[in-house]
Amino acid sequence: MTETSTITSDIVVVGGGIAGLAMAARLAHRTAFTITVLDSDRAPEMPDETLQLRTTSLNSAALRLLEEAGVMAHLPAHFLTDFDRLEAGSRETPNALSFSAKDINLTRFGVFVENDRLRAALWQTLMSMAQVTLISESRLSSLQRHDDRVDGLLDDGRALNARLIIGADGARSHVRHLAGISSQQRDYAQEAMLINVRLAELPGHTTWQIFTPSGPVALLPLHDRQASLVWYDRPGQIQKRMSMDDDTLRSAILEAFPARLGGIEAILERGRFPIRRLHAQRYTGKRVALVGDAAHVIHPMAGQGINLGLADVLSLTEALEQESDPGTAQALSRYQRRQWPRNAAMLTGVEQLHHLFTLPFAPLRTLAERGLKGADRMAPVKRFMMSLATGQPLNNARGSEDHDAQP
Repeated sequence: MTETSTITSDIVVVGGGIAGLAMAARLAHRTAFTITVLDSDRAPEMPDETLQLRTTSLNSAALRLLEEAGVMAHLPAHFLTDFDRLEAGSRETPNALSFSAKDINLTRFGVFVENDRLRAALWQTLMSMAQVTLISESRLSSLQRHDDRVDGLLDDGRALNARLIIGADGARSHVRHLAGISSQQRDYAQEAMLINVRLAELPGHTTWQIFTPSGPVALLPLHDRQASLVWYDRPGQIQKRMSMDDDTLRSAILEAFPARLGGIEAILERGRFPIRRLHAQRYTGKRVALVGDAAHVIHPMAGQGINLGLADVLSLTEALEQESDPGTAQALSRYQRRQWPRNAAMLTGVEQLHHLFTLPFAPLRTLAERGLKGADRMAPVKRFMMSLATGQPLNNARGSEDHDAQP
């Protein structure tokens, strides 16, 4: 392919992260459209045995999507950690709110997996799909949208021709900018510190979160007695902890986290990222659709960022799969009407939860903690919240079978 050549596909997905690659895999599995994935990064390679820093949860709906597309065949079960219980509370009542997968007839809520492994597995899956073209280390520089097509240019001079552009290029989406779609954004003035540790004992299959005035602390159980700890706080405090030596950081963790964490044998890796909220004013425009972080960024305390992006993938594919032209206004309108309100409700709910448990006035925080205890005693509320966690409609969650696809 020369620099003056034209890339022609029915659909071009801009962005090679988890949402973009899953979008291409789902479309290839459910439609006959030709698809090009355009990614600015290098093609991913499967990591070695070393635990990667960024970890995500995949709920039942996300797992089914990946299973159906053949992605799970590239993810060894050794690197997937089931979780069947979710707990939340305060240091005084750490399990004030407790969910069990058994309560909705599931064997598990989902799995934890390292982001880099999942992205590499998606890329490997797409490489075997004849209707998918993968282009790495290239960027979209311009976009012209017409009634029947989209034309564009890449930064290397190549031309682009498609009937639909899907922006999956993250929170700073260039596609969103080129399409003239505005967004509401907020900086929480908070950061999350990620700390990979090896524990003295197996962490089990429960993920938990403790609310504190400065932000939550949480544990995600991983394989081989490893776990990912998440510590939310003001940027200055996070910076101090990032500069601590391992022994000092271990002591700080044991002081701040609940006793249930147990002993820490080793600090394996640490990192940080800012906490922000973003929601696009709309998810579609003429011949353009947004998915994943290009459309919305949610507070990570809910663990739903990737799952919301994969729900976008399911919804957009459903809107397109009966169409001969994937870029029609009516198809994109179906996606907008279905997915935008769902995600708006989730973003609002999580933001309210964040504010509720970081209130500076202690009596109000106490009332919030009592609210958790009350929710734990209300079966309909628990069932509804668990259905959100699994990505299943409430009526499906009540079925007698395990709907979770085993990898």
